Amino acid sequence: MSLTSLDSKLSVLISKEEIAQKIQEVALQMQQEGLTQDLVMVMVMKGALCLVADLLRALPFSVEIESVQCSSYGARGMERGELTVNGLQSLDIQGRDVLLVDDIFDSGHTLNTVANALRQKHPRSLRSLVLLVKNVPRTIPWRPDYVLFEIENHFVVGYGLDYKEKYRGLEAIYRLTDPSF
Repeated sequence: MSLTSLDSKLSVLISKEEIAQKIQEVALQMQQEGLTQDLVMVMVMKGALCLVADLLRALPFSVEIESVQCSSYGARGMERGELTVNGLQSLDIQGRDVLLVDDIFDSGHTLNTVANALRQKHPRSLRSLVLLVKNVPRTIPWRPDYVLFEIENHFVVGYGLDYKEKYRGLEAIYRLTDPSF
């Protein structure tokens, strides 16, 4: 995607090279911690798509991929709405090691809701991984197990993250400086 029309509205926050390096690091960490057998990666769609694809290629073992679809922004852009979660009912993860993957840990509400639902399905273990954690106050009492980057309270797009369902395909993560486009 060309950025020529977006240059004045976006600024690079995290480069594609930095993302690639962090993915290699977390893949190595997961291997060292023994997450190599019978792993099911549950991605929160649509934002975790790029992260899961790259992480899958970085892991030297076979991983089963499942997904749930969560939405709280959608076409509203920056205005949070009611959280909806679809796809939990078809997951068969009992007795399996599960890695829940999401794009961003902001309020923590989405990841907490999905993790609680997955626990009800009795996995052997449940860990979580996110691309970004925003440094904001939150009421959720835990953090994801694996965090690639911590950022300030910016609205970001690219590498799976969107603004009104657009800009997911950008290779880096950009800070949205002008939400009026």
